[in-house]
Amino acid sequence: MRKTLTTAVVALAVGSLALTGCGQKNQSGGNQNNGDKIASKSAPLADLNTKSRDQIKDGGTLRFAIGTMPTGWNPMEVDNNTVDLASTIWPFIGVNNIDIAEDGTAKPNPNYISSTDVDTKDGKQVVTLHLNPKAKWNSGRTIDYTDYQAMWKACNGTNDKFLPATTDGFNQVTSVEKGEKDTDVVITFKNTYPDWTSTFSIVIPKEGSSDPKVFNDGWKKPNPDWFAGPFIPTKVDDATKTLTIKRNDKWWGDKAKLDTVTFKEMEEDAKTKAFANKEIDIADGIVTKDAYQTAKKRTDVDMREAGSLQWRHFTFNGKSANLSDKNVRQAIVKGINRPAIAKSDLAGLPVDADSVMLGNHFFMPGQPGYKDNSEDYKYDVAAAEKQLEDAGWKKQGDYRVKDGKTLEVNYSQLTGVPTSENEGALFKQDMAKIGVKVNLVNTPSADMNKVLSNHSFDVISFTWQGTAYPMANVRQIYGAAAEGSKQPSQSNFSQVIDPEVEKLIPQIDTEMDVNKRRELTNQADKLIWDDVMTLPLYRRIGFTATPKNLANFGSTTFQTIRAEDVGYTK
Repeated sequence: MRKTLTTAVVALAVGSLALTGCGQKNQSGGNQNNGDKIASKSAPLADLNTKSRDQIKDGGTLRFAIGTMPTGWNPMEVDNNTVDLASTIWPFIGVNNIDIAEDGTAKPNPNYISSTDVDTKDGKQVVTLHLNPKAKWNSGRTIDYTDYQAMWKACNGTNDKFLPATTDGFNQVTSVEKGEKDTDVVITFKNTYPDWTSTFSIVIPKEGSSDPKVFNDGWKKPNPDWFAGPFIPTKVDDATKTLTIKRNDKWWGDKAKLDTVTFKEMEEDAKTKAFANKEIDIADGIVTKDAYQTAKKRTDVDMREAGSLQWRHFTFNGKSANLSDKNVRQAIVKGINRPAIAKSDLAGLPVDADSVMLGNHFFMPGQPGYKDNSEDYKYDVAAAEKQLEDAGWKKQGDYRVKDGKTLEVNYSQLTGVPTSENEGALFKQDMAKIGVKVNLVNTPSADMNKVLSNHSFDVISFTWQGTAYPMANVRQIYGAAAEGSKQPSQSNFSQVIDPEVEKLIPQIDTEMDVNKRRELTNQADKLIWDDVMTLPLYRRIGFTATPKNLANFGSTTFQTIRAEDVGYTK
């Protein structure tokens, strides 16, 4: 998951990270999401005002608000792996190899991949990507196998100087070579690998990925030559925190309908006010009553909604002093009133909080494979107090003490992010009931990535943006950097490595029987609940406010947009 790597379907505000991957088709041609339905009738799979290109005007400007302006433009690098970049901006300027349909089925985007061949030789899966020979980086160089090869080497975990958001998938590849032509990419896996399309759903140029220093730090400004989409970045205004992109004259596909698109950094309340005042055209990731009601004031508003893959959660730092004991983490979870937090966060939105409670780290309610594995961690104050007592934390006054030290934890509260502030306040109240002291530490939202990467927190809440690959990212958040490594993955912010989960990951990665694979993933999920790496709260419903005449954009669960088709109806 991300913080996000590839093309996630819905963009989020500040306080969100994304998972890698964007859509999936397994080797046999069946889709892992085939038959997935959103449980709630109020949450369809997509709401995009879909129109054919001949119904859309040529020209115009689309103005987005985003939570934070990217501090780096490489979505494969851990600190750049944000939803604002990967889900909102990247579809307009970057390579998006996979098109995902409304129901989650996937196929190659012919703008970049003309066709694919998938074979199994001696138990090893061999995937050949036949790239579109017209596809070129904005520099003019043809996209070829060397780009895929360089990205694989940067992200496979063999060189710890690279800092990828995840090694998932890349670490299952033994080689990336040239086929008959430079635009034929031959990818050989160690074994079978059903999620191969997730791994190569995007690509970045070798100029930006061959060297660790460049991969990690060389993307501070958007270099137009390193992108290849229907739009091209033209200006970042640091004063107004606005990115401007324009129609890319070098683009070989269908001509983009819009002339320009802008992305301006705004906080949640400012975003919906700006939308209501027609200062921007898109207000997505709406997550509060006030934001929802403000956006609805616009006279030409169309509020588009769909089930999303976003989920709120708490991350626990398993290496912080008072959380290193799993018993303490488990007791704290039992003392958290998750339903009350969901109801409070979602108050005033047209969402039934009970219907979106999340009991799984991988599958969403309504997806095949979903099981509520949270039964042992339901809200139970008495059980929480007993477990703390058994762990040696005795009540003295308001709080618990052991070896002369008070049981206290720091909650990193992202300032200006209403859900983070609300969850922090409720977390503090819940912990007071079981004798745990919580210090609310104001943390600028712009510092979230730094706080996570430096592990300078005890507890923090934010949103993971999922993908159409629910079983592809076990290692990214919950595992070691590589098989056999003692270091956590760059995105495993809990820093907890469970040997039993490590045994399951390679099985999940390679199992081609989807039902067996779901069973293995649920085994891992139960272990992760026991380890208390993260605590799922609820999945979100996606609300996107747009003008009524905007076509081919809105809210989706799985479906990707074609940026060149977004525009205003005639």
